[in-house]
Amino acid sequence: MGEVKENILSLLLPHHSSLRAQINEVLDLDLIKQQANHGILDIPRLAQFVVSVLSKLCAPARDDQVKKILHNENIVDLFKEVFTLMDGMKVDMANFQLQTIKPHLLLQSVEYERKKFKEYLQSNPAALLSTKVWLKRGAKAATNTDSTLPAEMSDKEKETTDFKQKLQDVNLTEVLVHGYLGIIFGEPGWPYPETLIMDEFRLAEMRWSVRRTTLIASVVLVALNTIGQQLTSDTVYLASLKEVLYILLDGVTEGDFSSALCGVYEQLVKETEKLLKARGLSQLTQQQKEMLKGQIEGISSPDNTVYKVISNRTYEFMLSRMKSRLHRESGQSTSPSIPQGLTSVNTELSEITSRFLRVVGHNMAVFTPFYEDILVEIKSSLD
Repeated sequence: MGEVKENILSLLLPHHSSLRAQINEVLDLDLIKQQANHGILDIPRLAQFVVSVLSKLCAPARDDQVKKILHNENIVDLFKEVFTLMDGMKVDMANFQLQTIKPHLLLQSVEYERKKFKEYLQSNPAALLSTKVWLKRGAKAATNTDSTLPAEMSDKEKETTDFKQKLQDVNLTEVLVHGYLGIIFGEPGWPYPETLIMDEFRLAEMRWSVRRTTLIASVVLVALNTIGQQLTSDTVYLASLKEVLYILLDGVTEGDFSSALCGVYEQLVKETEKLLKARGLSQLTQQQKEMLKGQIEGISSPDNTVYKVISNRTYEFMLSRMKSRLHRESGQSTSPSIPQGLTSVNTELSEITSRFLRVVGHNMAVFTPFYEDILVEIKSSLD
């Protein structure tokens, strides 16, 4: 009872003064000890009081757990459940307190990181060289009307009049969203800004996840186009196929995707024929298998038509989500839909994009003042 009392008191807030007094009165340990020594301690009454107090303090989501405790007639099991409930309530309390102070913590983190980076720049004036090249690439992508994906550009390439004019109408946010996406979708030579060095490993994992998800969406699209309409709307087949593909490509590096696709083809045929047989449908013809094999093995090539289309749509989806997030923060509201061909990986792609947005959001909060100065410098250098 001493431990129970201590735990309950730790859950109280400062304004719970009357409840604190009631707990101290009912759970008077000296009195409880005397009653126990004389064999007159009413344990069920104390248990009921404890559960009653906890029911007032716990979150609504734990109401069912409280009701279950009250129906337990075994006093030992009842108190075991009471301790379990109190442990859960401590976690709830900690999460609530963290949520309450989270905005303050984030603000402190942003200000601290920005201050430390300023100090770093004072001793290393040339520390933003890669960031400048990165923003220039982002500006090129933001002003490029011929392609959705970031355009390759030599650092020595002379700026065209068209680019100069377009750049004057592009704001920093447009430049940044394309710059961030360039890290995910760009070629290996895409410049890596010094301002994102701390997130390098996380972004590398996201780049790999996006590439894998794009490949899987491409394989599913090729499979459905080759097999025809007989399994297109079969949700069991699509779920099974996607699960198998994610397992087969798990842990495979970007450079090994090509060799892994051979195994993908074999497993895809196996899964497809198993479902076709179960549905009483015609098995794949040899011509379909050969066509399927050739198309799947070619997907890993960046020049593959299907892969390029799906990759462009993935880029468009993530770009729309980023802009939507920024619009919401400015009071506007948009809701980008999943592009055609990516429906099969909607959940996975949305999860990756959410993680990416968290990294981007924090980076923008910390480094936007530096990015603004660099963009002004880029625009000035073109005059």
